[in-house]
Amino acid sequence: MTAIFPLRARPCIALALCCAGLLVPGLSAATAWTAKPSVSLRLQHDTNLLLTPGPHEGVTGLTVAPHLDLGAQQANWDVTGSAELRNHRYWGQSGLNGTDQIYNLSSLYRTQRSTWQLGGGYAKESVTASSTFSPDVGLVSTQTQRITRTVNPSWTWQMTERMQLKLGYQSSLVSYERTLTANLINYDSRDGNATFLYQWSPQDQLTAAIDRSYFKVPQTGLSQLGQPAYALAINGLLTLQPNPRELSNTSTTNSLILGWTHSFSQTLSANVAIGARRTDSESIIQTCTGSTQPTPYFINGQLVGIATCTQTANTGFSETSSGYLYNAGVTKQFELTQVVLSVGRQVSPSGIGAQVLTDSATLGITRTLSARLNANLSAADYRIRAIGGNALPLTDRDYVQASTSLSWRWTRQFTIQGGYQYVGLKFPGTTDKAYDNAVYVDLVYAWNGLSVSR
Repeated sequence: MTAIFPLRARPCIALALCCAGLLVPGLSAATAWTAKPSVSLRLQHDTNLLLTPGPHEGVTGLTVAPHLDLGAQQANWDVTGSAELRNHRYWGQSGLNGTDQIYNLSSLYRTQRSTWQLGGGYAKESVTASSTFSPDVGLVSTQTQRITRTVNPSWTWQMTERMQLKLGYQSSLVSYERTLTANLINYDSRDGNATFLYQWSPQDQLTAAIDRSYFKVPQTGLSQLGQPAYALAINGLLTLQPNPRELSNTSTTNSLILGWTHSFSQTLSANVAIGARRTDSESIIQTCTGSTQPTPYFINGQLVGIATCTQTANTGFSETSSGYLYNAGVTKQFELTQVVLSVGRQVSPSGIGAQVLTDSATLGITRTLSARLNANLSAADYRIRAIGGNALPLTDRDYVQASTSLSWRWTRQFTIQGGYQYVGLKFPGTTDKAYDNAVYVDLVYAWNGLSVSR
């Protein structure tokens, strides 16, 4: 399976390149070509990399990541692309090594009143090594890679000097390696939106956004037939556990959000938006109703039987839920310090086999200590809850993260960064908790960019 995915990604990348070419009317003598290579090396130690509530050991990892940015630009269009490879090697626990591949392509074409954009990407990366927050955090019990293919065209129309309309669409196809052992489910996600913007005054901007997202889990490869079936000792007898598994889930979320952005001064700005959503979900849940004779085992003093599922039953469920969405933020720029505070609630797709509602609160502080030395402090809190189609146990999670780092620009090309990160994970309604403490050192070398006009 590992070798097949990159081959499948090539037609998507080729299509994106062809579409990008359609947006470019032609290359002329004024085209500016740029290339900027870089490479980073990270040494990191984690006390609980997989965020498991059970027994675990600390691991030390080394990541080498070469990166390349390419671009071509004229007065009314530009095309940019990037490629990055990350090779991970770990000591202290087996089965964690891997190589990530990340490719992105975007194009832009401007007319007098319109801006056309087309982007696409392919990413094959370890879920635990992802550099940004993901709704999949805390779900993996073993190392696995997530393969994401995205296409996102958009059109922006400057209706008048004050009014603007933007139409956007994004399609994402997400699959996971080793889905059975990783407890993650492949899914297809699509999102279309229309945003109207009005510049009420030089300091005030009003927005109205309509969004429709579609989420689907395909009914393939998830049957429990022939899979392990588990039985627990109840009143001295081994009793088969239902262990429900979601075969398919389709959900559609419609939302309307109104927003306001205000600039109090050149150094202080704030934004607030609030709206409502409605989610309609339909799912099919499968349970194991018959199995072979279980073989008894004693696991942690508990009598457990392991058998093979021979009979299943499918049940359909329909669910409608509604609620509100919001986001708000404040940005303050002091002489040497920038502070960014934000809170929000949004609907996101997830590998649990359903959409999730995520409440978040984040704080970021950056301070310039000298011409070459910067300090960063960040904290975030996430509350993740499933919307319909509760596919897996322990899908609802509370996640907290805090980190601090120092970045020193030794030379124009060479940067050294070191830091500490704390991550906490809790599953509501249970006693399961997990914590990870990580320290790391980054070495980044960026060559001088190459620029040619011809």
